[in-house]
Amino acid sequence: MPDELIRCARAVVGGELRENYAFAVRGGTIAQAGDYRTVRESAADLGERSFPYDRVVVPGFVNGHSHAYQILLRGWADDRTFADWRANALYRVVPQLTPDDVYWTFVAAFSEMLAAGITTVAEFFYLNGAGNAHAEAAIRAARETGIRLVMARTWMDADYAPLAFRESIDRAAARTAELMAAYPDANVCVAPHSLHAASHDMIRAAAAFARERDAMLHVHVAEAQYEGAETQARFGVTPIALLDRLDALNERTVCVHAIYVTPDERAAIAERGARVVHNPMTNLYLGDGICDVVALQALGIPVGLGTDADVKPSPIDEMRAAALLQKVARLDGSALGARTAFDLATAQGGRALRLPVGDLVAGMAADFVVVDAGKLDPWSPVVAGLVYRGEDAWVQAAFVGGRRVYVGELSPLARKAREAVAQVARRLL
Repeated sequence: MPDELIRCARAVVGGELRENYAFAVRGGTIAQAGDYRTVRESAADLGERSFPYDRVVVPGFVNGHSHAYQILLRGWADDRTFADWRANALYRVVPQLTPDDVYWTFVAAFSEMLAAGITTVAEFFYLNGAGNAHAEAAIRAARETGIRLVMARTWMDADYAPLAFRESIDRAAARTAELMAAYPDANVCVAPHSLHAASHDMIRAAAAFARERDAMLHVHVAEAQYEGAETQARFGVTPIALLDRLDALNERTVCVHAIYVTPDERAAIAERGARVVHNPMTNLYLGDGICDVVALQALGIPVGLGTDADVKPSPIDEMRAAALLQKVARLDGSALGARTAFDLATAQGGRALRLPVGDLVAGMAADFVVVDAGKLDPWSPVVAGLVYRGEDAWVQAAFVGGRRVYVGELSPLARKAREAVAQVARRLL
């Protein structure tokens, strides 16, 4: 990780445009930040990297929820009901993947994310039934592409799930502990899949595991209407209330989706200190519904954005959809603005994952993206221009921990991955 001074003619800091801004990177972290002259004096020992006025430096975008292997479903698995998509697309393809298939698929997906400005990804990984070999392949892909990884290792034991996804509680716990010990840089945490794919005993055990190790707990919850009806019929409570009953709703919990929640449940999420990851493009794609982000924000709940099914892993698309969905849901053009949408994809996304990412201030990881400002209308505020008119192609470079990991075109490894994934798809489909 190079130590150097980053000088920005223009940068977005705390969601606001700053000119002649600088930050000193030491050990992959932003050590000092502020006005260029002031920071230059305190970092006189560092070499300097400068970005001119026609480039804007922004925090690296945070992808709070991804299933990278689902890039293999793109195109042929479109336009289905959720049940059909899961049974005849997802369950058809993913269980067949070898660790080598996972490696190349994840290299391709992570490379796409970096090219779109995503520097951190929380990968909700459920191909664990045969052990950790598949997860280790995903971690290797993250290391070699350079993206910052949160490995949300899924626990599943439902009878209907493919054998490739299922484990006993003891095996899931032991294998997760092994991954944590072997790959501390992968930010391994637990992810009981959902209230329908993990037994109540497994969810309780996952919550206890997370508590003992102070790890995060990711879980799909209140994602679709059928889930709420099912938990009400079987257990007499709604999904968020059921999570709470299972001791799995607390400051470590990341509620993925959280679409069908009541006002009381939103209050419970806030009171317990839990977080939410909203997946607007996938919710649109699968016809799941609209998360009430405005109501969550009013309660101070950290909300991040995720690309989920990875139909197109684009933080710009997710920010735009997040803003527009709230406007149309509330019939109010001011419901959720560009500044808030940008915050969801950066600083709030970092808080949702409990990582020091998402802003360009001292103490944060030195994860940043360089955007071609020449594509912006000169009269447009930068953040509004990015959210409402931005394109992934505007991303010129991406840095993780101060190291450049994307340079404006696919790397040789990424190009090789594209070829390898095409071969995987031909074999499986």
